Amino acid sequence: MAALKKMILIVEDEEGLREALKLKLEQADYEVLAASTGEEALEILKSRRPDMVSLDILLPGINGLEVLQKIRDDSKLHNLPVIILSVSGSQEKIQQAFSMNVVDYLIKSEHKIDGIITKFKKILGKHS
Repeated sequence: MAALKKMILIVEDEEGLREALKLKLEQADYEVLAASTGEEALEILKSRRPDMVSLDILLPGINGLEVLQKIRDDSKLHNLPVIILSVSGSQEKIQQAFSMNVVDYLIKSEHKIDGIITKFKKILGKHS
């Protein structure tokens, strides 16, 4: 029997990046769920349990840190691996994210898509 594909939820309001990540991850044989808002992400998490979440901080509506707080407050999701992928490199946001137990914090401008995918694969390898 084939192993179940690892599932990743990408929460990203920038459509081009969201679609590029989705395509690359699907090519690498991952199942990908995508949300463009924090509200949409929380709706998906009510019914699905991905193996990892890639979360942008600057989102329309509720922001990524609020989504992260809701994940950490949920007894079924609190230990879900979350990686922040954001344009914001402010030390305050980075410290706040790590205080909420994120596995990594990537600043978009410092990483190419392939590098981001490599990081995701490493994290999913550790949390399998």
